[in-house]
Amino acid sequence: MNCAEPFWTVERLQGSVSALLTAPEPKPEVARLARVHTVTTPGLVLGSTQKLNIVDPARAAVAGVEVLRRRSGGGSVLLWPGLQVWVDLFITPSDPLWSDDVGLAAGWIGKLWKAALLPCLSENEPELVSLHTGRAQADRWGRLVCFAGRGPGEVLVGEHKVVGVSQRRSRNRARFQTTARIGAWSSEPSESKLNESKLSEVDLLDLTEADRESGQAVVAARCGNVAADAEAVTESLLSALAKF
Repeated sequence: MNCAEPFWTVERLQGSVSALLTAPEPKPEVARLARVHTVTTPGLVLGSTQKLNIVDPARAAVAGVEVLRRRSGGGSVLLWPGLQVWVDLFITPSDPLWSDDVGLAAGWIGKLWKAALLPCLSENEPELVSLHTGRAQADRWGRLVCFAGRGPGEVLVGEHKVVGVSQRRSRNRARFQTTARIGAWSSEPSESKLNESKLSEVDLLDLTEADRESGQAVVAARCGNVAADAEAVTESLLSALAKF
């Protein structure tokens, strides 16, 4: 999948989730753009079709989490400073990486992230890495929480999803929003400790306590993280990107 041109332009942005989500579109002369986001405050980002009333505003306020909606689809994603690598990738229809088939369009994203993560995994983990292909798989929890479902181009280590992907397409560009969970994300239910960074999306949703307990178990079983720091994963991704 090597191609000499177009080259990738890399931008690094830092700020609140709301500021990063509303950053300007790439300039017309930029054919390929990789935009690396560093969040400075936590935010719960809903998919474009999700309603704000799925969130418990009191719980979000106690946790100090901003609630927003992105323009791409899928379930909610909780972003926390230092606990993910969030990179948006923009390409144009003339790009060799472009596919008119939405179901296949993110295939290269999964290959890119797999190549980026392999050097960052522990000794026995690389053989467990897989890419989801085919249609999206999402039950109730997968529709509510991005990392509890599986979509094309997303990366798993064993049964745990570690990279989420959503996309938005227009006549002029495709934008792939990608997030890899890293560091100290807990694999255990957080017991609603809303003042800690180990909470999950489920802690912030408007649910009964019974449903919350069920959701926490699902998240623990399906969601994972890569035990590496953000800078190492980012540099590995950008190095891998140069080969695409």
